[in-house]
Amino acid sequence: MKPKLYIMCGLSGSGKSSIARDLAIKHNAEIVSSDAIREELFGSCQNQYDNEKVFNIFNKRIKESLNENKNVIADATNITIKSRRAIVECVRKLDIEKICYIVPKKYKDCVKDNKNREHTVPEYVLEKQLRRFQIPFKEEGFSEMVIHDMGYTYADKILPNTVMVSMTGFDQKNPHHNMYLEDHCDFTYNKFSDLADPYDAYKSGFLLGAKIHDFGKLCTQTIDENGIAHYFGHENVGAYCVLTTLHNPFEEYNTDDFLLDCCFLINYHMIPFNWNTEKTKNKWKNIFGEEKYNMLLRFHECDKARCE
Repeated sequence: MKPKLYIMCGLSGSGKSSIARDLAIKHNAEIVSSDAIREELFGSCQNQYDNEKVFNIFNKRIKESLNENKNVIADATNITIKSRRAIVECVRKLDIEKICYIVPKKYKDCVKDNKNREHTVPEYVLEKQLRRFQIPFKEEGFSEMVIHDMGYTYADKILPNTVMVSMTGFDQKNPHHNMYLEDHCDFTYNKFSDLADPYDAYKSGFLLGAKIHDFGKLCTQTIDENGIAHYFGHENVGAYCVLTTLHNPFEEYNTDDFLLDCCFLINYHMIPFNWNTEKTKNKWKNIFGEEKYNMLLRFHECDKARCE
């Protein structure tokens, strides 16, 4: 049997280290923790002095344990493509299973539970993590994607229609957007879905993502001195909110794959605005894979369009 590498993904305060301990017992796995390495090196898990050194050791220990045929849990936030790719690249030549284990705790619950931790993280750090969050996807090199069941009830979650209604009448206050938020999302969605011939050429998760792609603007709006609104990190915040709160009432769509596809489009729909050279396009095609890359390109053309 191949050794398994579980790469945890979650904000600070999400409970991922506790979940990692449970997984270690269940799968007879060894935990390699970035916080434990900081404690070892600097006497405090909160010391961020030399992260490069910490993660060099982190990746080295993961590889060594896998080479000893042990199951391993990589316990760190791993909330960006870059951080996850560093681990995957380190073990690329090993014949192992790589499982991304996502811990989707609501942001407000992370903030609340962080206050009760032995080693708290400043709230501004949590907010920074939220605005940097990048949804994992299988093309990063994973053999399996798992979203942990946080035990939220239906009452704790929101339906897709509720998300759409929440955007109604929201003034974007930006010269690049002359429509209310819901109208812009509807307009973009209609153009995007029209490109699918037949209709199911796009996965249903991508279509829902198109419908609510700018949802994160509701909680990221800042106004500059000229009265113009900006939405830094809205795509990351929106994807995280959908990941942690969305419930789809239709059983065939209430799956991890559907949710991950929906969050993928939301999270990465802004990236093509920076695809100005063939070199950059090829870089992202290699990262996302051809299907997701082409989907984002097509969505980008729809998102740039304006109502005549």
